[in-house]
Amino acid sequence: MELKKVKEKKEEQADLLPLLKTCWTIGLQNWHWFLLSVIVCLGLGFLYLQSKPRVYQRQAVMLIEDSQGGSMNGPMPRSRTRSNMTSLLELNGVSVGDNLKNEIFILGSKRLMNIVVEKLNLDVDYTTDESLHYISLYGKERPFEVLFQDSVARMAYSFKIQKTGASSVKLFDSKDQEENTYPDMSLQLGQMKKTPLGTFCIVRAPKFDKWKEEIITVTRLPREKAATRFMSEIKASEYDKETSLIVISCNDVNRRRADDLLTTLYNTYKEDVVENKNRVALNTAKFIDERIALIGEELSKVENQLAGFKKQNQLIDFQQTASQVLGQTTKAHELSLQLETELNVARYLGTYIQNHSNDHDLIPALNIGDAGFNTQISRYNELMNQRNSMIANSSEQTTVVRELDRQLSQMRQSILASVKSYIQSIQLQLQDARLNERLLSGKISSAPEQEKQGLDIQRQQSLKEALYTYLLNKREEVALQQAINEANVRLVEGPIGDLKVSPRGTIIMAFALIIGLCIPSLILWIIYMFDTTVHNRKEIEEATTIPLLGEVPHIKNTDSTTLISELPSDDPVVEAFRIMRFNLGFIRQHPKVFVCTSTTPGQGKSFVSRNMGIILAMAKKKVIIIDADIRKRNLSSHFGHNSGLTTYLADEYSKLEEMIIPDGIAKGVDFMPAGSVPPNPSELLMSERLETLVEQLREQYDYIIFDSTPMFSVADANIVSRLVDTTLYVMRAGVQPRAFLPELERIYQSGRMKNLVLILNDVNFKKGRYNTGYGYGYGYGYGASYSYERSGNHTRRAKNLLSRLKPGKN
Repeated sequence: MELKKVKEKKEEQADLLPLLKTCWTIGLQNWHWFLLSVIVCLGLGFLYLQSKPRVYQRQAVMLIEDSQGGSMNGPMPRSRTRSNMTSLLELNGVSVGDNLKNEIFILGSKRLMNIVVEKLNLDVDYTTDESLHYISLYGKERPFEVLFQDSVARMAYSFKIQKTGASSVKLFDSKDQEENTYPDMSLQLGQMKKTPLGTFCIVRAPKFDKWKEEIITVTRLPREKAATRFMSEIKASEYDKETSLIVISCNDVNRRRADDLLTTLYNTYKEDVVENKNRVALNTAKFIDERIALIGEELSKVENQLAGFKKQNQLIDFQQTASQVLGQTTKAHELSLQLETELNVARYLGTYIQNHSNDHDLIPALNIGDAGFNTQISRYNELMNQRNSMIANSSEQTTVVRELDRQLSQMRQSILASVKSYIQSIQLQLQDARLNERLLSGKISSAPEQEKQGLDIQRQQSLKEALYTYLLNKREEVALQQAINEANVRLVEGPIGDLKVSPRGTIIMAFALIIGLCIPSLILWIIYMFDTTVHNRKEIEEATTIPLLGEVPHIKNTDSTTLISELPSDDPVVEAFRIMRFNLGFIRQHPKVFVCTSTTPGQGKSFVSRNMGIILAMAKKKVIIIDADIRKRNLSSHFGHNSGLTTYLADEYSKLEEMIIPDGIAKGVDFMPAGSVPPNPSELLMSERLETLVEQLREQYDYIIFDSTPMFSVADANIVSRLVDTTLYVMRAGVQPRAFLPELERIYQSGRMKNLVLILNDVNFKKGRYNTGYGYGYGYGYGASYSYERSGNHTRRAKNLLSRLKPGKN
């Protein structure tokens, strides 16, 4: 089994090697086409590089710090101090670690980019042509600036400006996004001009005096479109998984603009972070102010009630009457006040959380309870800010927002549970404090009723005063926190780098080189695959068992009149005919009469017929060549003799010797012209006088060669073949269709053509399969023709090869 696999592998390699050799040969033979294609493609690649503006990449690195001001370098970067509440949230599936992906999303959001575009006026672009590409003018590079009356463009439009004087310019080629054009106009610098595109004026910049006649194109986009354009140039990504560094890169044709984009984007992001933090403080301050107003009203009512009570009972200070008892109950009373204050705040906070209208609002940070409870509220507010920021740039239906809503809902329920637990704890403490206070109050039961009523009113006053004072203190704390809020982000490394990201010259030129090699390779391979003609001996031997008499090499700059007698004796063509003359001796019965035919015109049968006669005459043999192509009379046209074969066949009184003329080129070769064209060529060739002619010529000549018509065009060759000893079937390499070879094999096996042998003409041994050669004008009126070409003409050769790819041109 293994030996079989090894054998199959060797057979595959053996089949592959000739194919690779053929491809290599084809490449070497057509090196000039490869060179031309590579030069053209490299030239096009160079022009492409020159037509594209240079795009450079600038980068900045920013650090997201934790709440203590340090860098974040762990899986939970902003929560180094953990509380019981934090652990509880994580057990509930709520992530408390900061997600850098959220910050990256915000950095690339359209909301921030809109602000950047507005700050830098990036909705207006100034460009000018330089060589084959444009350059973008930014900042101080511009010789002027266009000031628009409307702050935002409703649609995109552009116009061109050219300097016409020391303080005047020309505005032309104005058009909007719908390709509507507007008339040209002249403007003075500083003049507010109303145009169909809008009202604006053009002001001088420092480089105006150096501006010559360059045309500058001004393009204005709606801010949303400008933001979308520059969003595609900005990319934010994590530096690595172990740090909280974010790398922001900007690809732009202008490096200064890229630097300003990165710097302004960082500053805008930083301001956004501070604004989010201040939003928590503002919401808390609003809550405190509402409570202060409410408690203030209640405190005013209690104070008015106390003043009226004293006035009615004519009391100045009833505390003296119960000083001893009050001294004993002071601590219990203060504890009750503190617990009641915390209970009221906790209840209000619980009511605020339970109110679903506040589900998307921040929870006031009142700093009640333990540190874990306050950390829980702080984390909730941070997530709520992130959610609201994302909604500003997308929809509530996005996966990220839904995930945040789920986390916020869980945290809200957890906070509410903590509030309820805290309220229950305070209520228990308050019950104990009030019980102790009632025990102490029982000791003063014997005091006058006025003192008891006054003490109750004063206690209400103290409670309201304590709560009022607490809220005032909280408001000051919130105001202080708002004043010192800052973003937990800093720029580690400003815009750096000069990496050219586009166009990539090396890649483009390499691609152009590959294309330059692929184009001719593909064309030649298609020609190779679609070439259905015979080119060499191997293709004939694989398809037929017909003997191959010989191969005639390709001759440059030849036609059908080329004779081997005119060539040097050591010429390959002469040697080829000598070999065929030698091979004739191995044909059975030593043939003397030959008919030379082919599949279609243009195969070179007349060339072979005449030169075969010459090569036989060189061996001291007497040869006669008969032009049996009585329809086209190709050979006879070179002699200008009107009498010939048809004259002899049609006129039984004509004399044979009058129809034969010397060839005039080679000694020992005679020629019988075709004669005049008869109305019935086939019937004439079927007459008995043709048999008589052959018998007479056999006695006078050593060899008789009929140059007949193509076999598959008309019946003449088949008619003449009945009288001959051997049929010389000429096939021209690169012209003879391979599809005819099976038919020739059937003719050979049937014996319809006597002693059929093949001659492969015009074989280009240097070019393997791809070869052409001489041709000559030979066209029958019955559907087949072959046009003249010379092998030295590469253009005609290419057209000929390509024409064979078309349907019906096989």
